[in-house]
This record gives sequence, C-alpha cells and structure tokens, in this order.
Amino acid sequence: MTTEPTTELTTEATTEATVGTDDQPDTEFDTTRPGFDTSEALSTLDQLGELAWADPAELVLEVNTRTEVHLDPHFCASVRDRGVREPISVYRRDDGDGDGVSVLVVRKGQRRTLAALKAGLARVRVLIEPQPSTADIDTEPERARRTHEAERIIDQLTENQHRADISDAEQVTAHQQLLGLGMSAAQIARTTRTPAKRVRQTTAVARNPHAVEVGARYDLDLVQMSVIAEFSDDDDAVAQLTETALQRPHHLAHTAQRLRDTRAERALCAELEDQLREDGVTVLSRDDAGHDTAMTLARLRPSGDDPSGTELTEDAHRDCPGHAATVTVRFDFDQGRTAHTLWVCTDPATHGHVERYDRPSSQKPAAPVGETDEQRQTREDREREAARETRRTVIANNKAWESAQVVRRDWLRELFARKAAPKGAAIFVAAEFAQGDHDLRRAMETGNALAATLLGLGDAGGYGYYSGRPNPIAEAARSGSAARATMLALALVLAAYEAGTTRDSWRNPTPATRRYFAQLRDWGYVLADVEQLVLTGDTTDVLQDPGDDVDVDEQDAPEGEEHTEAAALG
Repeated sequence: MTTEPTTELTTEATTEATVGTDDQPDTEFDTTRPGFDTSEALSTLDQLGELAWADPAELVLEVNTRTEVHLDPHFCASVRDRGVREPISVYRRDDGDGDGVSVLVVRKGQRRTLAALKAGLARVRVLIEPQPSTADIDTEPERARRTHEAERIIDQLTENQHRADISDAEQVTAHQQLLGLGMSAAQIARTTRTPAKRVRQTTAVARNPHAVEVGARYDLDLVQMSVIAEFSDDDDAVAQLTETALQRPHHLAHTAQRLRDTRAERALCAELEDQLREDGVTVLSRDDAGHDTAMTLARLRPSGDDPSGTELTEDAHRDCPGHAATVTVRFDFDQGRTAHTLWVCTDPATHGHVERYDRPSSQKPAAPVGETDEQRQTREDREREAARETRRTVIANNKAWESAQVVRRDWLRELFARKAAPKGAAIFVAAEFAQGDHDLRRAMETGNALAATLLGLGDAGGYGYYSGRPNPIAEAARSGSAARATMLALALVLAAYEAGTTRDSWRNPTPATRRYFAQLRDWGYVLADVEQLVLTGDTTDVLQDPGDDVDVDEQDAPEGEEHTEAAALG
C-alpha cells in the first residue's frame, strides 16, 4: 500500500514560491501593504499549489506523451550531484482501495523522476497541483476524464515542444564566465556534468574573445566557433569563415583547410624570403613592381643571338638589373609542402632576354590574311593571357585539391570508425570487386597501405600479395564481428580508389574515380568545389586561393620538369 508522502513545506520554500524576488517587492502578498487581505492571499496560494518533498520511489508515473525515455548519464550524474532543481509537477489521486489514502501522480517530470530513482535520491521537490473541481467528476465523470486527459497531453506537449535548448554560443559564454571566476576546465566539466571533450572545446573558444563575440553575434555552433578561434588573428580569414558558416555551413571544413594550407605556405615562403634578403637578393613579391612582367630564368635565354635552348643561369644573370628571386611552394603527397627559390628577371624584354626555345614553325598558328602588326600584337597578347588564365586555373585547382584531400581522408577515418557500414555498402563492395578496376587490383597486390592507415591499424607496407605475411586488415577481419568485416571490406575498396586519386583527377577522372566520388556524396560527404568537377566535368572554373593571388612563378612557370605545375599543363 502506497502512503501519502510527507509534506515538508518550509518557510523559505514558501517565500520563494509565493513572495517573489527582491526586485519585485510590491506583490499581492506584501503583508505590510495597507488593506492586505489574508483570505485573498490564501486563496491564491491554493491556486499555486503546494511545494513539498517526496520520495521518488513513491511517485506514480502517469501515461506520458514521451514513449521512449533516454536517461543521459551526464544528466543522471547532475541529478545525483545537485538534486532535482525544478520541482516535479504532481497531483493527488485516490489509490483506489477505498481507505482514503492518496498517491502522488507525476504529471510533468517523467525524466527527472526516473533520473532521481537511478541516482538513488531519497527525496525530490514536487509541486502538488490543486485538485480539479469535483462538480464535473460527480455529474459527468466521462467528460471530466476526457478533459483531464486532454489537459495532461497538452501540458506534456507544450512543456517539451516549446523548450529551447541553450545554444552553443550561450554555453561558451557561460563557460567563459566560469573561467573568469577561477574555475578550471576540469572543474566545469565535473560540476556541470558536461563531457570533458566538449568542455575542452568550449573553454578553448571561451579563451578567445574574438571567437566568442562572432559566435554570439551570429549564433554559431561550437565547431564553427572553434574554427574561427583558430584564425582569430586574421580578420580576413574570420570574415570568410563566418560567411561560409552562414551561407555554406557544410563547406566550412574545406574552407578552413584551404586557409590552413595557405597560411602554412605563407609561413614557408616568408622563412625562405628572409634568408634570401639576408644574402642580399632582391625578393619579388606579388605586390612589387615588376611582378606582372617577370619571367623565370628557366624560360629565358640570354639574348636573341643565342641558339634556341641556351640556358640563362642564375650566375650569368646576377649582374642584370632585373635579377630577382621569388619563392614558391611545391607539394608532394609523401614529403608535404616545401619552399623553393625561383630566379626571375623582372623585365626580360627590356634587358634583352628572349624565350628560351623558338617555337617550331609548325606550331605557330598562321596569321590571318591582312593582319596588321598592331592586330597581331593584340592577338598574341590575348593568347598569352588565355594561356596564363589556364595556368592559373590548373594551379589554383591543384592547391584546392590538396586541401580537399585532407578533409576527405579525415571523413573516411570517421566513416571507418563507425560500428556499422552505411546503407548499401555490401552492394557497392560486391559490384566494385566484380568490376576489378586498376586502382583496386593494384591496392590488393601492394597491401592497401592507405586502408590500414585510415583504419588506424598502422602501416601495411610490406604486406603485399607476394610477401606471404598476413595483412593487419585480414587479422582484424578474422577477429571481428560480421558488421565489422563489412566495414573492413568497404575500407579496402574506398581506400584503393582514394589512393588512386591525383591532382589530375579533377580534370581527368577515371570511371572508377567518378563512381567513388558519387558514392561518397551519396553517403553524406560534402564535396568541395574542386571535387565537384570530378562529376560535372566543368574544368574551366578557377578556384582561387582564399584571399591570395597567383605567384609570378605560377603565371610564367618554366616548361622544364623542375616545376611540377608546368608539368601538369602537359
């Protein structure tokens, strides 16, 4: 038999529930007010309900609109630490035994009640709502029942439906205030029962006033604010990231990675440029006079009197008034980015230099009949600018591809760490194994090292088809579940196609590469603009570096194999 819980309504609790706060002294319960009506106040208190303590084990859970109750462990821990701060709404109901004993039925607060039980609390705050009028119950019980049920459903719906979670920006601001009060990130995580990883993120942002200000102004989420905090010392980068977060939020990772790569390139260039200046070399930057007319020495010969192909060396050119250097960054998937010096002449025509190689007459387009010298010069200038524009497109898109690869492989790592493969994975794997494209066959024969790396199984180098040594992925498949085996098979195929991509894939994709990118897109990966070109085939789009111009060496790259960008032009 459930007994009625003991009501412990203290003077302090009564004051808090009925009198109000200090900034609202003139309430109808101000007993010092002339003409104060005690009966009126007691009547209003009856309408407010009764604040009490109750044993959560003795509360009866009513039918609830929430059919599935998820008790987050951090929520339960918070209840255990700090109790149920918001009183649970209950009402009295006869227990049905005819002995006059009533029970408290939970009207609003199902999760709080269950969390209190799980936390082992002995008592919780409850607000006992006033009993409904008995007139309808006595005369029209069915109508009263329906009214009661409707009120319950409406209350439970509105309580949760109109509840607004605290935003990420508001949480960051609160953690910023707690940090200011001397609390550490660990203390904030422990006292607020927030996952430590999230608190590390929020406090990292909270320590950056610029990121907090931008996040609060535009109501950004934690990931977006974290990225902005990373670039808070660069106003242009912050503006670009903020615009991306608001206009193209799914592309934020790509924009951020491109900015990281651009920043890294600038740092590499600056270091080498400083060394050159210390050696007395004139360093040509994109803002310097002569930038537009400069050409690399690798594309020049000393004069028109020299045979075609004569090399103009840096030593021979050192006394030329146009002698200078510019710094470029080259990328290699194995070695990463490295800075290199390119020697240039700021104005080769003025200083008597000509292009290193004469163009064979067979390659020279026939001049239109009747073309004047002025028309010829205009046409050649237009053709030269078109060639430079093509070169800019290739260089900018190649850089964009390098940045996209970082984001894409991070996404693959997250995919392979999931417990279950995405929908349709088994069909995709079977079809690709049956297709047997070159990239997949090559990966099978060489150990599929990238798959092992992305799976976090270490380096699979040396585990090729002919080595006779077991591949770590095979070992993982034998010791794992069927679901994990499906994911491993998917990783083998996707990593094989990923390893087969190059900086040329955006303009010359293979059929396998197209299928690969289409499948990644269907499974939720957001393609960067340059990756979209794999599927659309529109390779004329110029994807310029964020906030950057193309270097002089990129405008007039040498035709030799020394410069990788020139080789890409074929």
